[in-house]
Amino acid sequence: MIRHSVKGAAVAALVVMLFAGCRPANIGYGVLLWSIDESVITSGSVVTIRSESQIANTYIIESEALAEPLVYPMWRVERFVERPAAEQFAARYNQSLSGNPALLARAGRAALPMRSSPASLATNTIYRLREGEIVKLIGRQDELTDIQGLVAYWWEALTETGERGWVFGYTLSLFDPTDPTVVIDSAAGGDPLLDLLLQNVWRPIWFVEMIRNRSIDLEVFDERYGLFPRPEDRQFELALPWHATVFEYDRVVSGGARRYVAEGTSLRFTFQRNDELSVQYTHNGRQYSQAFQRIDGEVADFIAAELGRRQARFDRFADRGPVFVSDNYGRLSFVDGQRFTWTGYDRLVPRIVGSSAASRGRLDLGLSVARQIAADFDGAIGFRFDGAQQSATFLYAFESGGVRLVHIPAANIEERVVMRTDGSVLTIFMSALDE
Repeated sequence: MIRHSVKGAAVAALVVMLFAGCRPANIGYGVLLWSIDESVITSGSVVTIRSESQIANTYIIESEALAEPLVYPMWRVERFVERPAAEQFAARYNQSLSGNPALLARAGRAALPMRSSPASLATNTIYRLREGEIVKLIGRQDELTDIQGLVAYWWEALTETGERGWVFGYTLSLFDPTDPTVVIDSAAGGDPLLDLLLQNVWRPIWFVEMIRNRSIDLEVFDERYGLFPRPEDRQFELALPWHATVFEYDRVVSGGARRYVAEGTSLRFTFQRNDELSVQYTHNGRQYSQAFQRIDGEVADFIAAELGRRQARFDRFADRGPVFVSDNYGRLSFVDGQRFTWTGYDRLVPRIVGSSAASRGRLDLGLSVARQIAADFDGAIGFRFDGAQQSATFLYAFESGGVRLVHIPAANIEERVVMRTDGSVLTIFMSALDE
C-alpha cells in the first residue's frame, strides 16, 4: 500500500509540473497609460504582460481586475521587467494626476505643439494638436513654468493615434471623461482679450464671408492661410496668398484699449469686435493691414463640403444631359473631371468668349447666386475655356427638355456671387440630347 501511495504521489506531482510547464511565462509587467474602457480596468493599473505581437504591436495583459486576458496596443502600456518598478511608476502616475488617473485634456487652439521634452525649443516639436483634440494626460512636471508671462504646467500626454510628448498647459482644458463638460483646470490668463488673441487661429476675413455666402474660392480658402499664434515659441506665423512670414517677438503688451503690440516686431493688433481682429505689420519694407476672424469649424471640413456641392452641381448637368445642343450656339458636353467641351459657339465670339479660346475647358462650379434673384435660377456656372483669359459666366435654370443659360457680365459678380441680371444681353436655350 505504501509503495502504491508513493507512486501515486509522484504521478500527481508530475502532472502538476507538466500543467505548469504548459502555461506560458509572463514576459514582464506594465502600467496602463490609457485604458480602453475605464469601467473595465482603470488607467494607471499595474498589469501582467503575458505575450506580445511585434506584427500587430500589441500585448496580451492580465490582471486580477480582469475576468479574462485582454489585447492592448503597445502604446497604451508602459512596460517593465520587474513588478516593483511598475508599481513605482504607477504611484508617480497617479500622484501627478492628483489621484484622477482617467484625466484627459482638450486642446484650446489649433497647431498646439507637442514636444519631445518639456521645453519650448525650435527643434523639439513632434506633433501639433488640432483645436478640440483630446489627449490622455500621463504625467506632469512638478513646478509651474512661466513662458513670456504665460504660467502653466508642462503635461506629458498621449494622442489617440499613439503620439507621445509634452504639451504646455496654458491652452489645455482638463476634464474627467465621466463628465467632459466639467472643466477641472484651465490655464486661463488674466487678460481675456490677450487670451483670445494668443489661443486662437485667425483666418483672413474672406473666409467668413465665403462661408456665409456659400461661395468658397478654393484657390484662396486654404488651411495654409491665417495668423497662427505660437506663444510657446514667442512667434506669430502669418500666411496669405501673396506672402508669408514668421514674426519672433519678445512679449505681447497692451497698446491701449483693445490694442496690443508684439514687442520686437512691427505687429500691431486691434480688436474691432470680439470676433474681428485688425493686424498691421511691415513686410519687405511695405506696410500692410489685414482683417482676420475666427471661424467655427475646421477648414478641411468646409473644403470637403464645398467639393461635395460642386460635384452635386456637375452631376445634375450630367444627369440631365450630359450633352446639350442649340442650332445657333453649338454642342455643349459635360465631361468627367468637371470639364466640358463646346463646339459651334462662334456666335459667342468675341463678345462673350475670346477669339483665342479652345473648344474645351474647366467648369467653375463654385459660384453662387444672390438671394434676391436666386428664386428664378438653379445656380450659376462658369466656363473657363482653355486659352482664354476670362470665364464666360451664366445663370442657369433647368427646364423641360433642356437648360436655359443667361449670360452674366463680370461687373454683375461680386466676391464670386452673381448679384444681378441687369446688363445681360444673351439668353440661350439648349436642348438635352438623348443619345
